[in-house]
Formats: sequence, C-alpha cells, structure tokens
Amino acid sequence: MMYSSKFDHPKHGSYPNPEAVLKDDNLSESEKQTVLKEWADSLKHILHNEPDASEVKATKQSLDEATERLASGRT
Repeated sequence: MMYSSKFDHPKHGSYPNPEAVLKDDNLSESEKQTVLKEWADSLKHILHNEPDASEVKATKQSLDEATERLASGRT
C-alpha cells in the first residue's frame, strides 16, 4: 500500500511535506509544533500496522528533522 507524504490538518490546512509547515508564515511557532506533532502521531498508527511502509518511514524521519530544526530555531 502506498502512502502520500501530504498531511491535511483540520485547522491549519494541507501540507505536501514537513518543510512546507516550517515555511508557512501564517503559523506561529507553537502552531507549527502542533501540526508537526499531529502529523507524526498519525504516522505512528500507520507504522504500527505496517512497519515496513518505507514512504511513511521517510516522512516520519523528515518530520523528526523538521521538529528538531524548529526546536533549535533553524527554520
């Protein structure tokens, strides 16, 4: 089964990748953290059911990197 790296947040909109969240000037730092966390949480469920989903693993890694960049102020 293929998964898209796109994420549709119910309040803040759709993002094609984690980098787009970081670049969204309409979001506060806190909102960016929320979107990235909720996106990562949604992938954990998929990885629990399909641990070999390589595209999901890659997206999760990108989310982790984006979260680290945001936390360190390197957006």
